[in-house]
Amino acid sequence: MSTMFMTFMTDYAGLGKLGATLATVLLLAARIIDAVDDPIQGFIMDRGKIGKHGKYKPFFMISIIMTAIGVFFLYLMPNGITGSAFVVTVWVIFFYLIYDIGASFYNQNLLFRSMTTDINERSKLLIGPRVWVMFIGMMGSAMAAIAVTIQASTGSYKTAYMILAMVAMIVSSIISVIGWFMVKEKHVVEQDPEDKVKFSDFFELMRTNKPMMLNFFKCIATGFIWTFLFAAPVYYVKYGYCADLTTGAVNMEYFGTLSMIVSLMMLFPLLLGTVFANPVLKAFKGDFLKTHIFDLAMQGASGLLMFILQILGLLRTSPIFFFIPMFLMAFFVGIDFVPGSNLSMEIMDYTIYKTGKDRSALTGVLEKFLEKAQNAVSTAIVGAVLIAIGYQVDSVTGNYVGDIAKMPTMLTWMIVIIGLVPAILAFVGIMVIKDYPIDQTERGKIHEYIANHQTKKEID
Repeated sequence: MSTMFMTFMTDYAGLGKLGATLATVLLLAARIIDAVDDPIQGFIMDRGKIGKHGKYKPFFMISIIMTAIGVFFLYLMPNGITGSAFVVTVWVIFFYLIYDIGASFYNQNLLFRSMTTDINERSKLLIGPRVWVMFIGMMGSAMAAIAVTIQASTGSYKTAYMILAMVAMIVSSIISVIGWFMVKEKHVVEQDPEDKVKFSDFFELMRTNKPMMLNFFKCIATGFIWTFLFAAPVYYVKYGYCADLTTGAVNMEYFGTLSMIVSLMMLFPLLLGTVFANPVLKAFKGDFLKTHIFDLAMQGASGLLMFILQILGLLRTSPIFFFIPMFLMAFFVGIDFVPGSNLSMEIMDYTIYKTGKDRSALTGVLEKFLEKAQNAVSTAIVGAVLIAIGYQVDSVTGNYVGDIAKMPTMLTWMIVIIGLVPAILAFVGIMVIKDYPIDQTERGKIHEYIANHQTKKEID
């Protein structure tokens, strides 16, 4: 969905102008829907009964089924409906909502929290899926090339994308179901039958749960670091290194090479950082809060370095000056996934310990919504900069045909977005999260409470 859907809708679904309009509006409107939908889904999950398969595990099966159906039918759009704007709109909205609701039922930290309370075990559990996601991301970057190969046999890009999506959904669903049967929830807390989960519990948590709120306000700032880092680099490398800013001509072959490096920067440093996460955590004696603060400081320093190089006029002298700080920032984002996720799971534990109620899904709702919203906002900010300079490209040659005089200003603003803003946000995040109230003594009490109150029911 992240690499193919927009391209499919605009170029290959056979919808003409409707495809671009529908896809753009849908992707933005979905974030508004999530603001209401995510808390409701958290409420539903926390109300789940502890059954044969656990409390949260059944919702992961629902997620597998719904995301598979949603994606499958979004790409399996019958030719007979493409002539009707109304029918197409209903079709796309319906199946996109199926996909989006299914995706919202997936929150791996819920499952990891109930599988173990040990910090080291949780860290190990986080690394495997993270590496797999990076591997799938690398495959995702090659989806367009695979579609071209399939098209050579089918004669239709629409058919090629449909086949590609169908195969991906079938294979991933089979793997996911196998994994589902292998997982066992061990630390599900027994609830008082009279203590019903209420939607108002979400607002009560926002008011009384200090660790949750500190983490939420921290994430408002630091969640943008990743999204800003990769919102604009393609524009910078294209016009900072590949374009003649006296004519607007672009060396598209060189740009293809540098844009491929940008794509690798989105994956390889994250993968490498994930591998190094546990050794770094051990260097801080397992204190994931201190590790988290260190990672944020290094992300901020990397962004600041990039901005300083731009101000000094060094950044545009060679792509190496651009890619080194970009690599470092992505690397520390990769490391930070493990301590950051441990922080989120501990907040779920803390809610149970303080209230005696398992509200883990509601506790994680705000973070999940922020992730989706921040992706949309960062893209919109880059779009605003492009609109402000009257950005215009010849679709045939790839050359810039707008006002050349505004290009240096655009390049500076892109580095502000990629480097300076993340540096400021990292500093703000550190200032917020340093007051996190749970220490080692409190942590021990939390784990003891959960061990003493977990369910005695047999769970597959």
